Amino acid sequence: MQSADDNQSGIDPPGSRSAAQGQRGSDQDSAGWDALESARIAADRDQAGSASDQTVADGDQTSSDGDQTSSDADQTASDNDQSASDEDQAASDGEAVGGASQASRDLGSVHREHATHLRGEQSRARLRTAVGRDISADDRAQVAAARDAAAEARDATASERDASAEAWDDGISSPPAGGPEPLIRAGRGNRRRAADDRARAADDRARAADDRARAAEERADSARDRTLAARDRAQAAVDREASETDELTNVRRRGAGMRQLQREVDRAHRGPEGLVVTFIDVDGLKRVNDTHGHLAGDSLLIAVADSLRGCLRSYDLIMRFGGDEFVCALPNVDVNGVRRRFADVSATLATCSQRASITVGFAELRDEDSAEDLIRRADADLLAHRAHG
Repeated sequence: MQSADDNQSGIDPPGSRSAAQGQRGSDQDSAGWDALESARIAADRDQAGSASDQTVADGDQTSSDGDQTSSDADQTASDNDQSASDEDQAASDGEAVGGASQASRDLGSVHREHATHLRGEQSRARLRTAVGRDISADDRAQVAAARDAAAEARDATASERDASAEAWDDGISSPPAGGPEPLIRAGRGNRRRAADDRARAADDRARAADDRARAAEERADSARDRTLAARDRAQAAVDREASETDELTNVRRRGAGMRQLQREVDRAHRGPEGLVVTFIDVDGLKRVNDTHGHLAGDSLLIAVADSLRGCLRSYDLIMRFGGDEFVCALPNVDVNGVRRRFADVSATLATCSQRASITVGFAELRDEDSAEDLIRRADADLLAHRAHG
């Protein structure tokens, strides 16, 4: 069967005979059949080249989609970075204006919690983007390989076309009845298409080199994304610690402390370990503030927090519950053991320069108790102690 190249000139191959004759004995016939065979091979390679072109086009579309996804992710990352920075600035501004007031510290905590959330989301988003860039880089590397393969196929096709043209030229020495012009046109057409194949092969190789360069860039961007994700996680941990820690006393803020207390309650309900919660009131804080100023009151609160840390275990929860109130949670200990520890706290406070004192209420965990139930009972116990002097 003849290809499109075989008969593009509208003539029989030079020296060809009909199927009924079935003979190719002369040199003239041999040249014609060589031309036909070279044209057929070139046509087959054209078909393979078209399939390779489709593979490359599909790869280009996949890479383009990956580029758009990465671009969108970069824009989102930039927006989130700006939002987190704005939250940091708002927290700093509020604390600078409000000074040491509890309200300003609480507002700063809210802003830092939001910044923590943004940076946590940002870290996860950047990791997803990094994975996407790695996949896109692999896609580009595959497209580059396909382009190189297409270039090789086009060069081979060009060689077959040149061979076909040479065979047509050989037939011109014994032209058919119609004269040599059709053979000349066929040979020129093959050479023209061979030159086009080689030009397209050179273009394929250039584009393959570009694909490999872009794949290298995407892998570099992926490494950068992972570095930024690690930075976001580290900054989020700093923000979280700042948002959960009372700036003055360096103990847990109320919101973070309540969440931790509920986890302690849930853990104690699941096992045999006990849990004791204490409600602590700093005696005379208002009098100190009114008489000696708020800096003296702050020093008193710091002394109480330091004494609590010094006498309790490192894993016991200490949180600032209000202006002059603290709540502590001590797992795996009975109430008598807790009372002895707080006797040590009171003894330590009695020796400090402020000669501070505290009043403490105790509550031991019961079945079905929540964190709020324990605090409520400990507060009631404190009031009972105070009522009895």
